[in-house]
Amino acid sequence: MSLTTFFTELSGPQMEALFAQPYAAVALFRSLPPPARHVLLRFAWTSGEVSTALVSSWARPEAEGKLSGALRQLTALRLLSQAAHSGGAVYVLHPSFQAQLRHVLCSGLSAELVAPAAAVLPSAPPAPPADDLSEYARQQWEALLLHVVDGSSPPPALPPGLQAEAGRGVDVPALLAGAGLVVKCEGAFTHTITESGFRFLLADVYTQLWGVVRQYLAALGGAPGSSAGPDLAVALNFLLRLGLQAGRPMPLAQLGGAERTIAAHMAQLGLLLPASAPGGALWLHPTHLAAVLAGGGRSGEAAAGGEEGYVIVESNYRVYAYTTSPVQISILRLFVRVDALLPNLVVGTITRESATAALGAGIAADQVVSFLRQHAHPRAAAKPPIVPAVVADQLRLWQQELTRLGAQAATLYSRFESPELYERAVAHARQLGALLTSNPDRQLLVVPAGFHDAMRAYLRDRKQQLGLG
Repeated sequence: MSLTTFFTELSGPQMEALFAQPYAAVALFRSLPPPARHVLLRFAWTSGEVSTALVSSWARPEAEGKLSGALRQLTALRLLSQAAHSGGAVYVLHPSFQAQLRHVLCSGLSAELVAPAAAVLPSAPPAPPADDLSEYARQQWEALLLHVVDGSSPPPALPPGLQAEAGRGVDVPALLAGAGLVVKCEGAFTHTITESGFRFLLADVYTQLWGVVRQYLAALGGAPGSSAGPDLAVALNFLLRLGLQAGRPMPLAQLGGAERTIAAHMAQLGLLLPASAPGGALWLHPTHLAAVLAGGGRSGEAAAGGEEGYVIVESNYRVYAYTTSPVQISILRLFVRVDALLPNLVVGTITRESATAALGAGIAADQVVSFLRQHAHPRAAAKPPIVPAVVADQLRLWQQELTRLGAQAATLYSRFESPELYERAVAHARQLGALLTSNPDRQLLVVPAGFHDAMRAYLRDRKQQLGLG
């Protein structure tokens, strides 16, 4: 899940409501690859309409594929559309998006992020050290991940002082179940992880955040495609504003009712750190997770770059993880057989049994390799390949072994009344594209179960024609 994927699910009115403020436009622009951003910057200062022939001339012949890919992506996001104009075809840029992009390019976001009533607000408390912000975000987010792994582990709690704004806070178990990451066990206070949940654990922080935020918005009643356009716009623009407001705390008293509730929930998830000013006023400091949310793709991953890698993988399938985090150890156990657990070191081995157990649970081999690369120890990252080729290739081979055979519902036909009826049945199945296999010697025919009704009707008609009924 990503911001661009989220936007493809929105309705037209929802996009209009989102682009009433610059935050969604900026975050979406940052999430796009360089060719798409280049195209949007070219469109920014036009009338909004550019002929398709002129757009095609923006790339050299060797880069036409990149330009075509960018245009397809922008069209899928409905930022660009094609229309007829003066006998020719033109690309049209979304007018509200163009207006916000121009505004930000000329004025920036600083004016938008300054509190309008700053003169009457109490002075902000001293900014917490960066290490404190990172530690708070890490603790809250790891509590959520650990709850995914172990349902008996407590989910992240609402910070003190915010109960009046959000009551009990986010119902994290219901949020995870709604996102399809876990399935609650009936009659027990625990759950089991789904295939999506396993993939979620191995995903990068940006993908994890957007997966949770999408479900959070759906729980608020602002799901993509619903009629709650203005509500979704308020919630999503506020969330994206948090990430674009790095280093600028916001007073809780300045926020509206809906924004206060969302802010309290985001503090529970680790995106905001609450701190009290000397006068007692509560201020909210965005953490690096908020920057990840609005960073977009690689920018979002870079915003989380404060977390140092800890995994070393050797060509003999040995894994060394310098960590004391219960979450990181639990995730490693998904595909690593733990051989020794020391105070600050986990020693394990990627075995056939441990790998196939993870692959059978729905985790892809490339996801395991990507996870190991993403969390590589700095010394291992400095000596490519980060994951030895023999380990990466073996994981893919084990995955191919699991997917080499597949099950498919089928129907077997036998005991045909005559060879002619059998031959015609085989010919008809081949004509339908439904012939799985046949055995002329034993007069056996196998077709997918979905074609049974068609084959049964054909055989009934042929029997009558041949007088075999």
